[in-house]
Amino acid sequence: MPTENTGDIAQELSVDDPEERDPAPPTPPTETGSARSSSLRGLSRTTWKVTLLSLGGWALVNADSSLFNLNYPLIALDLGITDKQIGLIYALIYAVGAASTFLAGPIMDRVGRKPVFQACLFAAVLGSVLTAGAPGVLILVVARGLTQAGASTEWMAGQVMVAEEAPAAVRGRLIGIAQVGYPLGFFLGSLLSWAIVPLLGWRWLFVFGILPVVVMIWARRAVNESHRFQASRAAEPGAHRGHLRQIFAADLRRSSILVSIWHVVYAFGFAGIASYLPTVYAAYGISLDHTYLSSAIATAVAGVGYLLSSAVGERIGRREASMLWLTLGAVAGLYMAFAGTTLVSLTIGYSLIYFFLAGHITASVGYAAEVFPTRVRGTGANLVAGMEWIGFFCAALFGPYLFDAIGVPTTLLIWLTICPLVAVGCAAGMRRIRPGTVLEDIAR
Repeated sequence: MPTENTGDIAQELSVDDPEERDPAPPTPPTETGSARSSSLRGLSRTTWKVTLLSLGGWALVNADSSLFNLNYPLIALDLGITDKQIGLIYALIYAVGAASTFLAGPIMDRVGRKPVFQACLFAAVLGSVLTAGAPGVLILVVARGLTQAGASTEWMAGQVMVAEEAPAAVRGRLIGIAQVGYPLGFFLGSLLSWAIVPLLGWRWLFVFGILPVVVMIWARRAVNESHRFQASRAAEPGAHRGHLRQIFAADLRRSSILVSIWHVVYAFGFAGIASYLPTVYAAYGISLDHTYLSSAIATAVAGVGYLLSSAVGERIGRREASMLWLTLGAVAGLYMAFAGTTLVSLTIGYSLIYFFLAGHITASVGYAAEVFPTRVRGTGANLVAGMEWIGFFCAALFGPYLFDAIGVPTTLLIWLTICPLVAVGCAAGMRRIRPGTVLEDIAR
């Protein structure tokens, strides 16, 4: 069962006599007949290759990120860094993440998806090497900035590739599979921390993470540029592509503004707990070893939430699934803020947060890939990613001050209940896209 009607595309691109006729420009892939089937069986090798390599890259960069998030107390102790300085380091690296995504989006729409898809992993490898050998704060900041630049651009580069390769009927589920790389990466990071830190210390964690990324870079050599990108560029060869102002033109302005608020507010809330998990758990007397265990359980549970969110999105719509998951995540946030006082209750709360609040991202990223037309899809998708990293920046910068000023429970209430509900309100104001709609039909 072909996913993009590759035979039809080849026929459209063919000519009767190549010596007498110029080759036709690429045309957007069409999805008819079996390509509209909702089954994952029979998907092309190319579709699975792009999806799984996107999943692998996203998992590896997030595994590296989790190593810092879970072990910053040890890193701070080793390098003589205060809690407030950790907040500033977080803020700096998340600012780099935001800047890199705003730059990567236009590049993806002008040059192509694949160059960014590959380059981001090189940055991640270099950052890991420098982190492992960092002698002080300055090198640590540079190292984590490079890693964050790679991780941030990896996110939407992979998701746009998957969205444009997937047939409409299963687009949400394939994006969901690729998005599972986030909790999978944090799950792997939790296990690595539990196994390696007591024996070898925190530096060796980053050394062990380098080889898999190098292998992933090698494996991605065989990935081709998106057919939809090539067709769109051929159809409008002289068009100005990849300018941020295009996504704030009259036809896209409302969507761009609302999706920006949605993701910056959601990310401010989720980033708070994800970035400062050891601090939150320490406030209730939970050791770092038990924090590793709790994180591993929560991120393992999250995989189910991610996949279920994408499946529900294909049934009722990705915007609607996002709103449902965010609302349930807000309820879970209430539980964690006021009932999470022991290792068991905190783990239950954090698992529910990951299942619903973080899990909504599979539906919302699919929606972001749909709501922007192909000519600006890279720019629009990276606007979403950039706003998320701005939310992470704000959470990192203000997290320690919120803990000191209003305490852990009230801070968690703001992060995990109020922020998701604001995001729900923004999503409610955006257009509905019917499940299974072909990308080219959405842009019309």
